[in-house]
Amino acid sequence: MKLTSIQTGYLKLDGGAMFGVVPRRMWEKLNPPDPHNMCTWAMRALLVETGDRKILIDTGIGNKQDDKFRAHFEPHGTETLFGSLARAGVQREAITDVFLTHLHFDHCGGALWQNEDSGLVEPAFPNATY
Repeated sequence: MKLTSIQTGYLKLDGGAMFGVVPRRMWEKLNPPDPHNMCTWAMRALLVETGDRKILIDTGIGNKQDDKFRAHFEPHGTETLFGSLARAGVQREAITDVFLTHLHFDHCGGALWQNEDSGLVEPAFPNATY
């Protein structure tokens, strides 16, 4: 079995919401917030290769959000789901299974993608069982 961490980009979320009742003075040293109290978080998926299966656990945020969404959560970075998979030597058509741990947008948003050519929203992994 081979495990590969797949970087899918970064986003910003409210520090207070992320750390809950933990006082800001305790978390801001390791995760400094911006002036709007937003902290940067990495989004990663996990690629599991075993036998003839290529299993992707979570899919990151995806590419189909509107400008209002992007202004609030500020997805950024040069890493993308498809680009990171390609660097791992795996094309999206080769994924056999997609496992979504839960349905928060930053974990399942990449399960569907907006095709840049047609503008249509399609399954990101057409040969996978979700």
